[in-house]
Order: sequence, then C-alpha cells, then structure tokens
Amino acid sequence: MTSTKHGPLLYVLLCLGSGCAGVDGTEDVQEASSESYAPASDGALGPLIPMHKDAVHAGFFWDPLGSPKILFWMRPSEYRGTDLADPTVGPVGTLRESFRRVVYGGFRFSDTLERSILSRIKDDIERENTLVFDISHPDAFANRGKYDVRALDEEDFAMNAAAFSDRGSSAGLNYNLFCAGNTTLPDGRWLVVGGHDKSGNQGTRKLNIFDPLTATWVFRTVPPVKAAYAVDPTDSYLPPNPDPLDERNTDPPAPSDMRYQRWYPTAVTLPDGKVLILSGSDQDSSVGPDEAPATKVRQVVPEIYDPATDATVPLENARKLLPMYPRSFVVQTGRDRDDWKVAVVAEVEPPLPTGDEIREYDPYRYNGNTYLFDVRAALADVHRDERGERHWRRVDRADFAHESGASVAMFDLDEQGQPLSQRIALFGGDAGNGDDIAAVEMIDFSDRRPRWRRQDDLIRPATQNNAVALPNGEVLIVGGRGGSEGEERINTLEYQLFDPDSGDVRTLMSTTVPRHDHSTLLLAPDGSVYSMGGNRVDLAPEDDTLGVPVLQVYKPAYMFMGSRPVIERAPEKITHRRSFQVTLESPCRSTSSVVILRTDPVTHNWSWGNRYVRLSFDRIGRCKLKVHAPATAALAPGGNYLLFALDDRRVPSEAKRVRVEE
Repeated sequence: MTSTKHGPLLYVLLCLGSGCAGVDGTEDVQEASSESYAPASDGALGPLIPMHKDAVHAGFFWDPLGSPKILFWMRPSEYRGTDLADPTVGPVGTLRESFRRVVYGGFRFSDTLERSILSRIKDDIERENTLVFDISHPDAFANRGKYDVRALDEEDFAMNAAAFSDRGSSAGLNYNLFCAGNTTLPDGRWLVVGGHDKSGNQGTRKLNIFDPLTATWVFRTVPPVKAAYAVDPTDSYLPPNPDPLDERNTDPPAPSDMRYQRWYPTAVTLPDGKVLILSGSDQDSSVGPDEAPATKVRQVVPEIYDPATDATVPLENARKLLPMYPRSFVVQTGRDRDDWKVAVVAEVEPPLPTGDEIREYDPYRYNGNTYLFDVRAALADVHRDERGERHWRRVDRADFAHESGASVAMFDLDEQGQPLSQRIALFGGDAGNGDDIAAVEMIDFSDRRPRWRRQDDLIRPATQNNAVALPNGEVLIVGGRGGSEGEERINTLEYQLFDPDSGDVRTLMSTTVPRHDHSTLLLAPDGSVYSMGGNRVDLAPEDDTLGVPVLQVYKPAYMFMGSRPVIERAPEKITHRRSFQVTLESPCRSTSSVVILRTDPVTHNWSWGNRYVRLSFDRIGRCKLKVHAPATAALAPGGNYLLFALDDRRVPSEAKRVRVEE
C-alpha cells in the first residue's frame, strides 16, 4: 500500500456493513481517494498515525513562530521509559523492580499504566514519557495506510519519529503529572494542578507550569527521591538514600504549593485570570501500600491560584464534597463584567462510606445536583478561613451525575457580545451509582430558570468517552465503554454526532481502535479531529503486547464539500467588548457564522476548555466582516482560541489562532 501523509490520499470508512481492516493492515481495506470516497453526510476516518507514547494528557500550544504543536504525557511523566523499564528483556521489555522500590516505595506497578511504558517498538521505550508532537513537521503524519493497531511495526514508527521530541525531565519537569488537572492561563502558559505520588488516589500539592515560548517547565524543587534515583538507581532506599514513603522526599514543600494534596482535581480558568481548583483525592502514603487506602480523603476545600503571586488561597468557607474531576464551567449571570459564577455538576450523595468501603477506588455515590458557586463572594468573605459550606446555590438536579462522561459548553452571543444561550451538554458517564448510562442532558444558563433537559440517547451506555465541539456547532462523541456494575463492559467503537439544536444523536462510522480509559480528543486548526491516547495495553485487547500508541484523524463532512472559506486577515488578539475585522479571501460565499473555540488541554475524558462561542457579526464589504467580541471574560476567559469563519453551507475555514484578552 502506498505511503500517505496528512491529508492522506486514502480515507476509508471502517466497519460499515461487513467490511473491516484486516490484521496486516491491507486485507479487506477498500481504497479510494478522499474526494470520491468520503460522503458529505458522515466524513471519514484516516489511517493510524504512530504517537510513540500514550497521550493521556494532551493539548495544543503555539511556539514563538506561531506553529501549532501538541504537548502530551503519560505516567510517570517526569521520567523516561528506560528509567523504569528494561527494553532488552522479552518482546516488550520488563519493568524494573528497583524503580518500584526506590521511587514508588514498594507501591505496585499498575497492570495498565506502567505496563503501557513497555512496547514492542523498543526505540520508544527510551523516550521521555512527556513529548511534543510537531504537527507541522513534513513527516508528522507519514504512514503506510494501516488501520489495525496490531499491524504497525518499527518501520511505521520510524516514518514520523523526527516529529516528536522529549519535553519531560530534560525540559525541567520534576513531578508526575498523571491524574492532574490541566488548564491554560490567559498568557497561553499551561497550569497543571496536583498529580500523582507513587500510587492511585495519592495526590501532590504541586502547581507545575509549561511555558510555550521556551517549551520548558517553570522550575519547581527537585524531589530528593528523583534526584537520588538519577544518581544511583539501586535496589534499596536505606540511608543515605531518601525514603520515598516520607512525602517530603516526593512532594517537598514550596511557596507555590496548594494547601491540599490533590489527585484528579479540576482547574478552571476564571474571568479575572485566576484559577479555581476543586476536589481531588489523597492518601497518606507514609503508612505503606497495604494501609494507605484506609487513609483516603476527598478534598472539600476549593483553592484559588493567582498567577501574579504564583500562590494559592484556600476557601475554607466554601467546602463541598464533589466527584473527582467535577465538571465545572464559568457562566455569565448578568450583563456586567463581574456578573459570573462557576456552574458545578454533581455532588456526593449521602450516606458517606465507612470502614472498608473507603478502600475502594472511588467509594462515593453521586447525584446530579447542579450549583452556581460564587467565587468572588467566597474570596471577599471576611470569614474565609472559617469552615463552612457557603456561597453555593443549587439551581437544578440532572437526572444523572454523568460522572466520567464527556461534556461541552456552547455559547451563542448577540451583537453586543451578550449571551443568547449558554448551553452545557453532558454525554453518558456513570449515573452516580456505578451503572453506566447512554443519557444525554443539556441545560441553558441563559434561561430565566435553568433546567436540565433530556436529549437523544447515545448508541449505548458509555463512560470514559470524549466529546469535542466542531466549528459548525455540532458535537463529535468518540469512544467510551459501558455496562451495569459487575457486568462485562462493551466498547463503543462508533463515532457519534450530536446536534444541540435538535437534540438528535446519530452514528457516523466505526473505528477498530478502542478509546476509553485515558483517551483524548482534540479539534485541530484545520477543522479535523485527532483521536489519541488510551492505555497502550487496551488498544489491542486480544493480546495487549501488540498494542501501540496511535492517533487517528477524523475529517468531518464539511471537509468534503468542495472549496472552503479562507481567512485572509484576522487580528492576533481579540479584546472583550470591542469589535474586530476579519477579511476573507476573494471570491467568497456569504458568511453564516464566526466562532471561536478554546484550546485547553484534555485528560481523562474531560476538557475544562471545551468551549464553543458563536459571535455576532456585520458584513461591511464583499468579503469583510465586522465581528463583535464577547462582552465579558465570563463568556470567553482569556487565552488561546481557534477562530473559524463558516460560509452559507456551514463549511468552516481553517482556523486562525487568536488570543482573547481584556
């Protein structure tokens, strides 16, 4: 089969009817050009692209020249694969017991996560576990047209290897960012909140920052355990080596630390440029692997991170027992710049777990209670340091908690930049009682009395799915798996499309690659969608040694409808409350909409920045538009966005990256 690059000459629709890709990547694959074999109703899936590490956390950033790149990592993100794996033993290598004892203090390796470091692509084990993918590199999407993970080999991975570079320890990263919260600051830097210390449910106090201008991590104190292991990776942590069970050696105190250690926290960039931090779990690792689960706590105190001081303020007055990674969205509640609150979906349902129940991975049950959290009032409260559960107002209750389900925020603005609608949609997830659901619910925070309303169901129950808003206002839903508690869970291989105006959900096509736990989904600047991640060992369920990390490009139907609008000129920065001009390349069709989509990172099926904002505009020339910016930062918090112009067929241009600011 002929080698292809992005966009490939070959695009196929997989598993429609009886046809699927064969194991060798060539049998049963129907070949056709993208133009003749890509129906305008469904779009098309491309061949598999090697990713070299699992993209458990992933997102776009732009270098100083404006070139888009993807930063991504897996566990443990601050090490390279060979620090904990020996590639010379067996078909995929073997994990080093010395690392487990010296760095993890005897806590066990995960059967999925650390084992995903191992790979039959031995050269990739050597790489750091945090990488940058340069999608503008000429070989970035080079491939041999294969559609089965098991068919990829060393030759496939060599084709685009030069497009990937290390950005972990060599770039200043000293902490494990797995299971952290991710967001971007108004200046484009990434803020990574909390993380992973030795084992699940054990968080850190660290706030790590990635600077796109230097492609390096802001300095944080090197943990003594990491420093010692780099010098002497022996099989003992007796003195003088630091004891990894002493958390001062794995999470040493620093001025920028949070007050509370957090694993699975949510981070929300606020209209004033600060960041709200919610929830997260922790355990006392000092008692060792056997007893640590009995010490599990869920952090109830929100904290506010201020980039100006590089420090946090805890809100003891606003305690709330929430799910891990609570789904949270800034919404506008009035017409002025300070009229905003944070909508938070789901909370813990009494009774609380006791005794041995606390040892479960997630021992809590949840309901769909939905609150508006008044962050500004909590910060200004003179009793801020006194324990309480103030400044939360319940607005409605969803039928389900949608825990670990996908979500999007979709806002529509008028000519003054004020909201016509502020819709939040939740897709599947856990009902709150351990059962996975197919339900889709949506609420509009611009309504006088916001209420959750049921939409069409997904094709089947699924949690750990991903969703991304497309520039045409539809929502793509990918992956997940589901079933009732205690039953076998079924993978969702179908791609689904949700129409928020009608509430309809329809199936597009299927992939051969299961995407659920730790998978990621990103909208690309050209309007296509990148499906990535998942644990390597889950990508070939029949024989997990055959799984390899891959990306698959989905091209929506609008990429097969002929010519597309071209943005000839647009500003690099957009200021709230001000209009700006967009010039389209002539000749141009009539413009139907102008939208911006935030580019925050995604992890664990949750993107805090999955925000679509449709802007009002006036046509001031044949191909010139006067576009009205959002009136407030509550509608579009400061940061990087993709700007699209759509024609009268709802076909979008390729995006221009813009910075939204006050």
